[in-house]
Amino acid sequence: MKVLIAGAGIAGLSAARALKMKGVECEVVERRERPPTEGAGIFLLGNAARALGDLGLLEQVRAVAYPIARQRILSPSGFVLNDVRTADIWKDCGPCLALSRQALTDILHASLKPGTVTYGLEVVSTASRGDKSTARFSNGQEKEYDLVVGAAGVNTPLRTAVFGPSAARQIDISCWRLVVRNNGEIDGWTAMLGNGRTLLGIPISETETYIYADCRSNEFGDGSVNVMKRLFNSFAGPLGPIVAALDPATAVHRAVLQEVPAKRWIADRHVLIGDAAHASSPSMAQGAGMAIEDAVVLAELVAKDDPMEGILQQFHEARIGRVAWVQKKLRARDKLRTGSSTIRNAVLRLFGDALYRRTYEPLTRPLLP
Repeated sequence: MKVLIAGAGIAGLSAARALKMKGVECEVVERRERPPTEGAGIFLLGNAARALGDLGLLEQVRAVAYPIARQRILSPSGFVLNDVRTADIWKDCGPCLALSRQALTDILHASLKPGTVTYGLEVVSTASRGDKSTARFSNGQEKEYDLVVGAAGVNTPLRTAVFGPSAARQIDISCWRLVVRNNGEIDGWTAMLGNGRTLLGIPISETETYIYADCRSNEFGDGSVNVMKRLFNSFAGPLGPIVAALDPATAVHRAVLQEVPAKRWIADRHVLIGDAAHASSPSMAQGAGMAIEDAVVLAELVAKDDPMEGILQQFHEARIGRVAWVQKKLRARDKLRTGSSTIRNAVLRLFGDALYRRTYEPLTRPLLP
């Protein structure tokens, strides 16, 4: 068995690690010239931690992460709308952890044999011929594989090339992501919900806090820090002053949020995983979790050495319900948090804990029967 993975992000590196643990030969190609050296923060809920445990990497991640035991949601004035002890929901699944995206990527990359990932190389086309798939690369070379895994993110060319036109759709929410100094203002996952605007702070170490902010795309303008400061200038502590103090030249990651609706992501000897298959809004913190779970499940099934058609069908059946559930809940959460603040605040005050449990408890269940 020989597998090609297109994309060296969290999904692709996780798949390479999972396949390696099952003794499956794989190669990873990445169109970027070198590994990323920057990024903001990432929040991993218990199901993501469990999947990292399946990869044998949980303790390494835990050693560089900040543990998160509760989530607090506040109004723009700082009034507490909901305070849920997340550790109670995830206790039998895995810890909730926050860390820099770079740290997670570095751990995944270091878990692979040197030379597994080739940078500056891209898959430009593939063709299934009998029991093999032939991949043609940007350097003109062609090679045969038993399986090609598309893991190059939301705009992966493999999705269109293999599955036909299925462009990601914009969610009408745009966001900023950045890391600031942790001065002790934030000691856990803390969100402030305004009128169509969300401000989130999560400590990722004793010295750093990850800040995420979003708004309706028609308010995003040029996406500058000055726009961000203006939109959140009425927010009180603990997060408002952090944004107010930002230097306009602060480095931030900007994005228009996109979704790839969960559909069929298998065809012949091709499969999409992670954002390439089912990119979603970040408001449930499930992007990395779903990607790592994809990797674990795919490797488990590939290792059975059954006919590839059956393996991919089993993979699709194992993942589609879980991913569709996440996307359904994400749309509902985004509608609630960007809708009427009066209704939203009342719902969170009265039913916040129950909503959290109802949303996440299904994700604590095993990945495979």
